[in-house]
Amino acid sequence: MRDLVWKIALWLLVSAAMLLPIAWVEGHGFLSSATIQMWAKAIVLTDGPAVFRATDAFFPPLPFAIALVMQVLSGGTDIPLPHVLSAAVGGLLAVAWYYNLINRAAYDRLSAVLVVLLLVLNPVFLRSLSEGPSMMFLILGAWLFFRGLVNIRLFGTAPDMMKVALGLLVATMSHELGVLFALATLPALVLAARPSLLLVSPSGYLVSMFFPVVAAVLSLFFVSAVLKTDFFAVQLLSPDSAWAGATFLAIFCLLPVPLMVIFRLFLQPRFSMPLGGMLLTLVGMALLNRVYPVEPDPVLVAAPALGAIPVAARWWTRTSLRSTPLAALMVLSAMLGGWALGTLGAPESRAWLQAASGRMVTNPVAQAAHVAAFLRDRDEVLADVERHPDLVAALGNASNFIAAGDPAYDRVLFGGRPAGKFVVIGVDENDPVVRDRLLRALPRLKNNNDSRFDLVYDTGSWMVYRVNRAGDT
Repeated sequence: MRDLVWKIALWLLVSAAMLLPIAWVEGHGFLSSATIQMWAKAIVLTDGPAVFRATDAFFPPLPFAIALVMQVLSGGTDIPLPHVLSAAVGGLLAVAWYYNLINRAAYDRLSAVLVVLLLVLNPVFLRSLSEGPSMMFLILGAWLFFRGLVNIRLFGTAPDMMKVALGLLVATMSHELGVLFALATLPALVLAARPSLLLVSPSGYLVSMFFPVVAAVLSLFFVSAVLKTDFFAVQLLSPDSAWAGATFLAIFCLLPVPLMVIFRLFLQPRFSMPLGGMLLTLVGMALLNRVYPVEPDPVLVAAPALGAIPVAARWWTRTSLRSTPLAALMVLSAMLGGWALGTLGAPESRAWLQAASGRMVTNPVAQAAHVAAFLRDRDEVLADVERHPDLVAALGNASNFIAAGDPAYDRVLFGGRPAGKFVVIGVDENDPVVRDRLLRALPRLKNNNDSRFDLVYDTGSWMVYRVNRAGDT
């Protein structure tokens, strides 16, 4: 019991430390779109109109459900709660890696601290930390899977199979990329399996690994069909061969330690085959993301490779200078990770790198702060809250909005009489598709050419109209 209390205290301490790099980049203006989206959804569902009916997908369910509970318990706060959850998962990973290296790999405490410290200071890990809890849960799921994959070949016990199944479930329920990760594990599971398992019951072996994932995904498909929502909350992007090449290069930047361990243990198949299965999974996931692009940032696609590093470090050859070459390779990996962020990363990753280096960047919430201040004391505001999470996050609540599910809102979308007192729309001249559903229903608002509305606020990107009853037709 005393040991458990100590571990919980250590987890809380490390989780608090994880908030420091998040707060640093947030203080310099960085907020990821994934964090804004999850935070806004939690605000709308807990503090929005009682009749609100979500039309967007609720995937991924695991981090979103926890964020929703945190939003309810907190009663609302100016701190992005997804960041707190992300730090908690990051702290859990760090503590779990530390004890795994001590108890399973016989590292001394100082060496274990050094390895974990170098791992969490990797720029790709810090970038994932600021991305939000979905990415951190994906890394957790990847680590559980990789750990179980190696143990299945070495020991073949039921707990190891449960680790694999749990890792696949966590990854799949945490991020859209996790679905592709789970699909990519199939060849690795065959490659890493003990020959005796495949001889006795190959189908039973694979079913036991994938049954929790398949059951969960089918359940989500059923719920999506009933609620008439998309399964994924993101839109598939156009495949790009250059983008795929950048992804493979970003993955390679995180693999010096696993590649060295595989090289040193290559002639021992019981080690090299499951460790090779980890690399095969990462490559397969990247290939699937090229065919079904759900994550546009090559650096974030590579992030699950972080889970392979402590697994490979566990099987590093035990010598008197065990931690020195390992630390050198991890420093190299961190340097390559920083290079990948600046060279291969998407615009958000490059913005994170600027914020991490102390330069100010802008984010959608800051840009929406002025219109949020204008709307703060006004009620009965028609707004497309699902298309403008930045506005909801900047306002901190959604109680004064008329949103989807309210008959007054739905009536306007179908060309009916305008309801409420105000209408707020977002205008993006660079977007070829009009995302704001209110603007699609009332296109003349873009040019202030509708007699039923009086323009009262205009910044170019945000326009607020007062409903003019005298102009009703």
